[in-house]
Amino acid sequence: MTITERTLLDYLECPLRSPAIPAWESPILPCAEYTARWLTAELAKGHAPTCADTRGFFENELNQMISFQKGSPPKKYALWLRKGIHACFRLREILWRCEILQPVTPYTLHIHPQAVLTGEYAVLRSSRRKKHAVALYLRYQGVKIRPLVPDVVSFARCLDLGTLIPNHPDWGIESLGVLHYWISPDLSAEHTPDREAATQVMLGAAGVLSGHPFPVPGAHCLSCPTRACHPKLPIPLSSDS
Repeated sequence: MTITERTLLDYLECPLRSPAIPAWESPILPCAEYTARWLTAELAKGHAPTCADTRGFFENELNQMISFQKGSPPKKYALWLRKGIHACFRLREILWRCEILQPVTPYTLHIHPQAVLTGEYAVLRSSRRKKHAVALYLRYQGVKIRPLVPDVVSFARCLDLGTLIPNHPDWGIESLGVLHYWISPDLSAEHTPDREAATQVMLGAAGVLSGHPFPVPGAHCLSCPTRACHPKLPIPLSSDS
């Protein structure tokens, strides 16, 4: 079984949500991730896209996503576009400030004998810390408390980066972390777990994947503390399942 980072996050929030009940999400973060993939690839080639190029790419991705998600409120387009302009500014701010050791590249991580986690990230190095590398993790909203509370994706990327660095001795890296970088609001925080802690977290995630802690959807879903599966989907009761 192959599971994506986003699907794993949704599943850990509520095992009932995936795959039957997809979680709704704003188009801002996915479009920012696509833009980051394009930007890092262009910068790695020695190109330097302008601000207008970056905004144009983001807007094109936004238009494609809106047309794919039928029923998206047209009145929200202007709001999404404004947020997209700020997202482009945030992306350029971090990518122009750091050295790109590796553009956004897919990875696979075995977290269970029958489950493989897939995702992608870029590897960056600050000009002020030449022997330290970070896996970029783009975030969007959802910041309510500090210090940073990392999720399973952060631990997974840390583990994968730990196996990647020995294959690139030319980088001269001696330490690593995961940079949580919000495109909105303007926040960032670095997560630097040790490998043993990251391994234990992934083992816990694999344990959840191998079983179902909850029965069928029912009245208990009404008091669920996590975000709604979809703002327009009613919560099915036990008699409806």
